[in-house]
Amino acid sequence: MSASEPPDPVVPAPEAPAGPGRAGTGGPGPVTGTALVTGGSSGLGLATARALAAAGWHTVVAARDGERLERAVAGAAGDGLDLFPERVDVTDEESVAGLFERLAQHPPLRVCVNNAGRNLSHRLVSVRTDGQGRRELVAHPTDRWERTLRLCLTGTFLVGRAAALSMVADGGGGVVVNISSATSSGAYAQSAYAAAKAGVESLTRTWGVELGEHGIRVVAVVPGVMDGPALRRRSAADPRHARYMSRLREQTPLGRWCTQEDVAAAVVFAVRNSSMTATAWEVHGGGVPRRVHG
Repeated sequence: MSASEPPDPVVPAPEAPAGPGRAGTGGPGPVTGTALVTGGSSGLGLATARALAAAGWHTVVAARDGERLERAVAGAAGDGLDLFPERVDVTDEESVAGLFERLAQHPPLRVCVNNAGRNLSHRLVSVRTDGQGRRELVAHPTDRWERTLRLCLTGTFLVGRAAALSMVADGGGGVVVNISSATSSGAYAQSAYAAAKAGVESLTRTWGVELGEHGIRVVAVVPGVMDGPALRRRSAADPRHARYMSRLREQTPLGRWCTQEDVAAAVVFAVRNSSMTATAWEVHGGGVPRRVHG
């Protein structure tokens, strides 16, 4: 804030009750309240939602695609887990506001997992050769930059802000878990995604400092490459990609990818651990090389 800018208006904060409301998100004691997982209809989001439901949370899965949400809920029910679907577009402020209005019909929000995201990155400048052997320079598309940041970073901001407002107003504390990526420190052909996830980790540390006085913890979980359906589909469709990812995996310290269940377990641990806040917890098998040659 510059010297010429007025300070933010002071709004009296509600008195936060001590006891079960705060204890429910850290340390021993009964689990009470709602856990929200965005991007919860498939992949890591669904694995996380199932893990939270298994831990006793009233778990709401939110995503854009209603049909995929219903399939996710039905699959969980078949395994004895209750998930509650809500549609949302995390990039749209009105859609996020509507989601949190509907969450008022559920138990108080105590956990928010910002998982929604998509990687649309390219190399900043790609050099290609046409049929006549002439070089063609292709720049990273601006629309893919903007879409990646809108979904991964702005979506995290919009949902995180709404969750914090709900938790502060309720006075019961809570936990916000932001899903980042090992690419946040920089990786080949990852301009948009790396920038977005670095921003997510910065938001995590900033919010952790700001919200601690309200009994709200903020943690980033940082997965590496995950061995799941999305990776397998792309590798099956693109042999060149499959070869590259195989070489990349061989150069990780553990020589394998992490699983969605590994990362989901880390989210549950972050929710339970009452001393974790304003930090990023890495779950990536020892790190992912920034680039593999050859």
